[in-house]
Amino acid sequence: MHRNLATFLSTLRFVVIVVTLSSSISAEKLKPEHIAQSLQQSIQIGGDLSQWDNIPSYPVELSNGFPAVPVKDKGLFSVAWDSQNLYVLGIFDQAKDTVMAKLKTAAPVWWKDDGLELFIRTDPFAKVPNNLHFAINPAGVRFKAYTATTDYQAIGRIEDNRWVLELAIPLGTKTLPKVTEGSVWGLKVGREHPGAGEFPIWPMGGDFNAQTNYGLLSFSKSLQETQTLYTKLLGRSSLNNTPIKSQLSKIRSYATYYGNDPKSIAKLKLFDLAVVQPQLSKAQLGKLHNAKTKVIAYVTIGELDPKSNLVNKIPKTWILGENKVWGSKYIDASQLGWQKLMLEEQKKLLKMGYDGVFLDTLDTGELFIKTRAGLVSIVQKMRKAYPTKIIVQNRGFGLLNQTSAVLDAVMFENFSSWYNFETKKYEIMDSDPNEVTPYQQRGLVVLSMDYAAQNQTELIKHDLARAKQFGFIPYVSTILLDNLFILKP
Repeated sequence: MHRNLATFLSTLRFVVIVVTLSSSISAEKLKPEHIAQSLQQSIQIGGDLSQWDNIPSYPVELSNGFPAVPVKDKGLFSVAWDSQNLYVLGIFDQAKDTVMAKLKTAAPVWWKDDGLELFIRTDPFAKVPNNLHFAINPAGVRFKAYTATTDYQAIGRIEDNRWVLELAIPLGTKTLPKVTEGSVWGLKVGREHPGAGEFPIWPMGGDFNAQTNYGLLSFSKSLQETQTLYTKLLGRSSLNNTPIKSQLSKIRSYATYYGNDPKSIAKLKLFDLAVVQPQLSKAQLGKLHNAKTKVIAYVTIGELDPKSNLVNKIPKTWILGENKVWGSKYIDASQLGWQKLMLEEQKKLLKMGYDGVFLDTLDTGELFIKTRAGLVSIVQKMRKAYPTKIIVQNRGFGLLNQTSAVLDAVMFENFSSWYNFETKKYEIMDSDPNEVTPYQQRGLVVLSMDYAAQNQTELIKHDLARAKQFGFIPYVSTILLDNLFILKP
């Protein structure tokens, strides 16, 4: 299924840092508590904290799991500004002898320390806003890996039962523009607390790297009335509400089956949609079509399968690395030659009688940022070439703001359970639905794809119930997808 998912899940927490992401503020409708106010006031960081007395503070206490719940060790943040700097204050509960603040600026895995993280979008209403990331530990060490810059001031102090961090980030630079009264940025504030296994996030908790879990930061000279400000920003937070017209809007069931057992292939007629490897015979396709089952064929557009007939056509310069779990190669999708090959592949599959394509490995765009535009281009070119054919995208959530308008469905693989390649067991995942619900609300069909052994009845029930809770169309199978499950949601 998702050829780079095992690698992706192990690195995702810290790879989508300085990239372009979805412009939706959150999967939920904007709420007053999703808005923070930054007041105009100069701060001498490292000085008396009474300087912050008139600046509003906001809690950092909702866990990064889903559903989000309050964590034990809570914190808060405040933001101020003047013509020169953005000032940030973070205060976090924690016993002094448990604080981890030992790593240096160049540490590649700095998240082993406690720390504060900021995710900032200086134009949150842009179609593809730029996302900037800052990470600092309680000692004031500014980490370089996966962050926008270290060119700012940070002063930390570790006290008996809390640690305090103050930042002064220059404005009017290549990183952050100057602000004026009335400016609005997107903001997400996270707290690293690895010793307690807590990673709370403002404004709503949920997945730390979800493209949608952002709040708004409003700049003003004096404190604004909350309801007035909320009413003003509510409309701006929902700029992209264009309906998505899906050719799969009426389906109620689907299956993913990559095996070649004729009896299992015949049983695909029990489903409205079947996702398969392109190995069905013309007769098999015909019988499924007679049963009104739509059949779409698997295509990997972010990786090269070692068994693919394209192996000898790919220059070494297009290969970015190896997915050691599956033995496939990460491909630079920005190469026009690769994009052409993908269009030719789709044309071949449609000529064979498939109703459309299932596009996999778009998460390569999260691992290798330069491939993102190419992956988007492939999807958009496919839709332009075949406006009436079905296109389903697997994951690639960071690209949905650009691809969703031309898709019929997005698959949320590992929504509620997954196969852990390290433990070699099927385990609960419970991913954050906020990744896709903004698009679902506009009409995009969401397919959940979870993994379990056939005898794990309770896990399967969990997966199906959770999909139903969020209005997703579910399917569950084993990791190789060569065992057809006949499910009763």
